[in-house]
Amino acid sequence: MEYLGRNALIVTVMFLISLTSCASGIQKLRKIDPGMTMAEVEAVMGRRDSFSSAEHEGHSFVLHKYTNRLCNGHVSLQEKCDFYIVYRDNSVVETGVSGVRSNPPAMQFLYLFVAQ
Repeated sequence: MEYLGRNALIVTVMFLISLTSCASGIQKLRKIDPGMTMAEVEAVMGRRDSFSSAEHEGHSFVLHKYTNRLCNGHVSLQEKCDFYIVYRDNSVVETGVSGVRSNPPAMQFLYLFVAQ
């Protein structure tokens, strides 16, 4: 009996850890502050999916794009967004979100479980 209780506790703890480890992009983006470096942002957001650079009025600008990431895990686990971070001279100056969309998994029989 004690063995079952310990297993249930372990399963519960593992479940709670998995919930907290998959923070949404919105939660991560809120941790990004002006002046942060690219390394600091990568520690929060993870590796970027793409980037672009430009020169303007003597400053170098870099855009990092995080594509098709979880928007807000508290609302839906299927909503995806694109996140943007703009750096000027290697420091964050702007952040943004676009393209909120719902991408259900590509599963042949998933329609059987959708409420009708």
